Amino acid sequence: MDSELNFLDSKASVIYGIDALSANKENRTGVENYSRSLIQSLKNHPLQKDERVVLYSLSSLDEELNKLPQGWSAKILSWFLKRGWMSIRMSWEMIFHAPTVLFVPGQALPIFCPRRVLTTIHDVAFARRPDLYDPVVRKRLTRVTKQAVKKATRILVPSQATKDDLVELYNVDPDRVTVVHLAADTTLYHPYTSQEAASVLQKYRLGTNFFLVVGRLEKKKNITTLIRAFELFKSRRGVGDPFELVFAGEPGYGYEKMKAYFDLSPVKSHIRQLGYVPDEDLAPLMSQATAYLFPSWYEGFGIPSLEAMASGTPVLASSIAVHKEVIGDVGILIPPGESEAWAQAMGEIVHNAALRTDLITKGKERAKNFSWEKTAQQTWEVLRNLVY
Repeated sequence: MDSELNFLDSKASVIYGIDALSANKENRTGVENYSRSLIQSLKNHPLQKDERVVLYSLSSLDEELNKLPQGWSAKILSWFLKRGWMSIRMSWEMIFHAPTVLFVPGQALPIFCPRRVLTTIHDVAFARRPDLYDPVVRKRLTRVTKQAVKKATRILVPSQATKDDLVELYNVDPDRVTVVHLAADTTLYHPYTSQEAASVLQKYRLGTNFFLVVGRLEKKKNITTLIRAFELFKSRRGVGDPFELVFAGEPGYGYEKMKAYFDLSPVKSHIRQLGYVPDEDLAPLMSQATAYLFPSWYEGFGIPSLEAMASGTPVLASSIAVHKEVIGDVGILIPPGESEAWAQAMGEIVHNAALRTDLITKGKERAKNFSWEKTAQQTWEVLRNLVY
């Protein structure tokens, strides 16, 4: 592998090194899915004559990620500890085999970086809303974000809302920050017929009357407000009402306190916790949901809202800045802390067929404005602006 890289080095005057550690994980969520989708889409854009790309990873790339076009290669940076791969092992690589540009799709950078560095800062929620984070995690995110702001030549952010926060809270020069919107994977997230989704619904023992929530069950996601809202919604329905509230995601920070809301809810038999659900199952579930609920107190972008819209599912989301930017008027935006307003919106989406149809139609069109190909094209523009 090293000999192959040395051969490429001798042929290329510009080498883009990309951190593929997150993209290569088996169970992926937000940042991991972003890294993978972006890298896969970057491959679709032909390299210029003098350009090469190297993907860095801790272990061999999986089958799909390892399908490398001409001019691309992979390099395994082995590491014997559970921690320190980025800070130490990647630093070692940067000292002895530095690429022309290093691109890290996450917020953590190696201690030693080449002269040109591009990174993505996905959000600064830990700084805007520190009460929503584990103190240890908040301390780590604060440290790595400060380092990223200091070391990165250019910074990508997924939304104007995140850029505004970064400029305000970290005094970053706006010219260093480029907004590059994210997208849904439409090869997976699209409308499914009831027959196409039947086996997945059966697997999770679900009917077709349910509200879906996707993401880690953590304080930031505003889960308790949603449970109270669902209780109000159910209290206004008749005996035998089939609607369920379904959570797809693993427990996170604050789950121990919210667990009482799950366990003591008068409608707990209609609240389901599925745990982690892989995308190949989640996509059919999303398409069959009555609505997708996104009540977060803070988000940097919120890919699931686009996944819902692309799937033909109405979106009910908190009225925070990024949801106004990404979802706009094609969803129902609700103050995040108002359970009654959420309950009313859930009731309206069930009873008002015309509204639901309108939101589905507008949502599908809105989702078309976002694509990973566009994200990759804009990312390539930033990468090349660092060189040429």
